[in-house]
Parts: sequence; structure tokens; C-alpha cells
Amino acid sequence: MRSSLIVLLAASGLVACPGASSQAQGPSAPAPDHAAASLRAYESTGLSILKPYEKGKIPVVLVHGLWASPWSWDRMIRTLESDPAIDGAFQFWTYGYSTGDPLPYSASKLRAVLDQARGQFDPDRSDPAFSRLVLVGHSMGGLMSWMQITASDRALWRGVTDRSFEELRGRQDDVEMTRQCFFFEPRTEIARAVLIATPHLGSRIDHGSIRQLGSRLVRLPDPLTSCHRRLLAANPPDFFKGRFSTHVPTSVDELAWRDPMITAVASLKPRAGVRIHSIIPTLSGQAGPHETDGVVPYESAHLEKAESETVLKAGHLCQDHPRVAEEVRRILMEHVADRS
Repeated sequence: MRSSLIVLLAASGLVACPGASSQAQGPSAPAPDHAAASLRAYESTGLSILKPYEKGKIPVVLVHGLWASPWSWDRMIRTLESDPAIDGAFQFWTYGYSTGDPLPYSASKLRAVLDQARGQFDPDRSDPAFSRLVLVGHSMGGLMSWMQITASDRALWRGVTDRSFEELRGRQDDVEMTRQCFFFEPRTEIARAVLIATPHLGSRIDHGSIRQLGSRLVRLPDPLTSCHRRLLAANPPDFFKGRFSTHVPTSVDELAWRDPMITAVASLKPRAGVRIHSIIPTLSGQAGPHETDGVVPYESAHLEKAESETVLKAGHLCQDHPRVAEEVRRILMEHVADRS
């Protein structure tokens, strides 16, 4: 039963093991009997600079989705780099992260990594190309990208407590980690974001044994769980509310349909001037309230604030689809044309 459920997770698009597509490199997918023990080993973390940094080339950072890996972008990157116009203007980076971690925590780590990259490659901010950075996110990676171009205000914090942040008690490092997760401003160096199959309202595949197994496969990092445990001890019993009063939710919890956290994330307002594009696969190739890519409904992937929306016939794991790469190329060429 356990093995069949893991296969069902993969077939549903909730697990995308590297090597399952036609990447030239990377480990092959594990046998189902070993999948539960192996999934986390595939989740390479950090920012991967695929070639030496080139001043004057615009960074494009690609962020994968739940239980996928940076390898999921391999074919798209190779396709885009084969175009001299794209290769001459852009440099491609991938970001890997532990995808079971809560969305606010994962997004805060991406912000920290982008800060480090700026400090290393453009510390004096003399490279205008770095200030025109493009984010491309698939599925949960789209949510992570969305959280780089928006301001939190108090929307996320209100989801876990009715108290003000100033009332929070605890160790300085715990309070600071919490602040970084729940309070943020949009990043000014990000000029454009491409959101692919992004579940702004969550996924309807969030019930029964599939979701339960997905949650059990997640092991949250000790710094996060220890911080939460100390904050519970340092504050009154009624300080936090909902599930945060007893445990740290995983991303699998937060991706449930209209979950309070994902609803709060969807309510955030993007920075003025940032360009946003949606690429939405559906099994029929049509837009509509009853359409889906098999994992994310069209109504969840649709974003009113997007300046362009491309709907194509494909399933959720669509990064290798020629039309997706074609649309990303079109957007990047538009970005080049807007350089002035």
C-alpha cells in the first residue's frame, strides 16, 4: 500500500523525481519500495550558478516545485541557451530547496541566497543587469517567486496570531528568524516573474491518504522546529492560534485548497513596476473554472495581476513542453527589448 501511494503521488505530479524526464545527467528515479527513504536525498539546496558569472548578462533564476529538483529545468535551459540571442543576454541559475518546509521559511531562505549572490557578484551595484533579474517558478516555486516580488504587510502574521509582532518573546535569534519568515518587502532587483502552473489558491489534491503520506514524508529542519518549540515555551499559551499553536505546518499542509497560509500569500500585493506572466497548463488546453492540469485547477493558477497569460494543453509537469520554453523565450526577448 505504501509503495502504491508513492507511485500515485508521482503520477499526480506531487512528486517529480529528477531523472524521470529526459535530462542528460542526474540520478535515475528510485524503485517505489525505496522512494519514501530516497525522496529527500534528491532535494539539493542552494543557488547553482551554472556557468561563471558574466557581468552584463541578466540573471534568470529558476525555482522548482514540490519534491522536484533543479534538474527539472535542464531541458528548458539547454533549449534557451541554444538561442544566441538568449544566450548573449542572459545567464541561468537554479535554486534548490527542501520543498517540504513551510512556504514562509523557504521564501526567506531564497531571499537570503539572493542577498548573498548580490554581495558576491555585484557588491557595489554597478551592474545594471543584476537589477533586471528574472524569476521563473514552477508550481510551488511559483509561490516562492511570488513571495519575492510582494510585500507581506501583516497578512502572514495574522494567520498565526492575533497579537502584534512586538509582543513576541523569545531568544533574539528565534525572534529574528520569525521576523524574516513573516515580514518582508519586495525585492527591487527582480524586474520580471514568470509563474508556471502556480497554485495561488492551492491544489484540490489535498485529501485522504495521498496528503497524509505526503506529510509523513516531510521532515522539517531542526532549527525551525526547535525555534518553534522555544517560542511556544516563551509566550502565553494563547499567543499563537490554529495549527501554529501546536506544530509547524509543512508545505504539503499549506498547499491544500484555500489553506489559510496560501490564501494569505495570494492576497499579497506585488511591487509596482514588476512584470508578471502566467503560463497555465490544462489537460484540455482551455481556460475555464472547471479546467485543471491534473493537480492545479485553472482557477488556482489564474492571476488577475498577470500582464500576460498563456494557456496550453499539458499536464502539471510541463517544464519540458516546447510551448512552455517558447513562451519563456518570448518573455525573455521582451525583457531584452525593454532594456532601455
